[in-house]
Amino acid sequence: MHTLVDGPNSYRVEVSGWTIKGTFFVEKAMLHWTDRGEKSVELISRLHEGCVVFVRLLQTATENANFPVAYRALGIASESSDGPARVRLRLLRPEHATIGAARSVRTSREATKLLAN
Repeated sequence: MHTLVDGPNSYRVEVSGWTIKGTFFVEKAMLHWTDRGEKSVELISRLHEGCVVFVRLLQTATENANFPVAYRALGIASESSDGPARVRLRLLRPEHATIGAARSVRTSREATKLLAN
């Protein structure tokens, strides 16, 4: 039986998303991360590089909400075609925050030009 914690840099998680074939999957796995913050999981389900997966920490305490967090699947490496593949994960950030920041920078520049004239 697996424990929820497997060493100082590993936790049991539930990973979900869509496979290469377009079918939805839910799989339990160990989330590993390095001291530099790089995260990875080993999955049986085959994924496209760059796809979005959702990772949810498995906890025993039910009073804590453990919502899934979106990650982009990168660097998918497998030693065999029918074994698990190591998938590097990068936290997916909302695009609208970047768009909003770019818009406010552009607006500030335009305002500065108008005030300079």
